[in-house]
Amino acid sequence: MNPFKEELAIHTSSRTFADACVGADVLIGVSGPGIFTDQILRTLNTDPIIFAMANPEPEVRPEIALRVRPDCIIATGRSDYPN
Repeated sequence: MNPFKEELAIHTSSRTFADACVGADVLIGVSGPGIFTDQILRTLNTDPIIFAMANPEPEVRPEIALRVRPDCIIATGRSDYPN
C-alpha cells in the first residue's frame, strides 16, 4: 500500500461488505441498485446516515430504508425524492 492508504488502514477480521457495515455510522453508496439490504441496514449504528447515490435505481429506496430504520437520515441521487 502507499503511505496514504497505510495511514488509514486498520487490521480487521471483516471479509464481506455486510461484515464491514456492522456498526457503521454512514453508508455511502455509489455502486448499484439494491445492495443495501434489510440485513445490512439492521446492523448499522444508531441514527445512521445513508447516501444511496446510484441512478436511476439507488442502493436502497428511501421508503424501504425508513421502514427498516426509522432512525436513519437518507439521501439519494434522484431528484424525485426529497433529499
